[in-house]
Amino acid sequence: MQKTNLYVALALMIVLLASCAKEGPTGPTGPAGPIYYGNISVHVSLYDKYGSKIFANLNKVSIYLNNTSIAVYPDTTGYYLFENEPTGTYSLSATDSRFATSDSNFAATILYNVNFVSGTLSQDIKLSAIPDSFITAFTASRTTLADSLFIRVTPDTRLRNCIVFVNNSAASNTAFLLSYRVAVPGDTGTVKLAIPQQDLLNTGLVSGATVYYAAYSYVVNDASLYEDPNTGIYVYNAVYPVADTASCLVP
Repeated sequence: MQKTNLYVALALMIVLLASCAKEGPTGPTGPAGPIYYGNISVHVSLYDKYGSKIFANLNKVSIYLNNTSIAVYPDTTGYYLFENEPTGTYSLSATDSRFATSDSNFAATILYNVNFVSGTLSQDIKLSAIPDSFITAFTASRTTLADSLFIRVTPDTRLRNCIVFVNNSAASNTAFLLSYRVAVPGDTGTVKLAIPQQDLLNTGLVSGATVYYAAYSYVVNDASLYEDPNTGIYVYNAVYPVADTASCLVP
């Protein structure tokens, strides 16, 4: 009996405390915290079309903060500096000055939502070389359960990559529904890629509709790949500028 009375007393106390809780509009937001100033140090890494690291001419890259301020004091090991910058959230972008190698320039890379609080922030950024064109022919044929793509390439002794984009109209590295990376082994003249029917149907395409393919020479281990937070789409910019194209019907 005493335990029952104790439980009742506790319940009444909880109700009483809840009824005494303060209610009303939230007060005004307090003043913003202090702004600090410091340095942002950026280190650049460069990679060739085979995915191998490059150690020469690391001071030839242009690094931008919010697409306006440009970094200063680049050194031969790839370090750049933004001095006396206020705290905040920034974007960092890197583009090559086209003097890094004799055979190709480099793609652009953008890093979004870089948070700088105080002191010195150190940030890494990577760039991949834009490959030369090694695709010599590209065809597509329809089978029962998949579209078969055939990519003829100039043979090379080392591993390379192609990338194929799929769309319901002209496909490209900026307009696509699907993308497929294709490894091209050394000393290979032709590679085959099967696009499953279900992959195409999952995009909203229907059987019998025309589907468009675009194949690009692509880098190995793309270090310049990034996601655009405004669109949610991955940006593939380390590709040869011109695609080989083909079209087919959805199985």
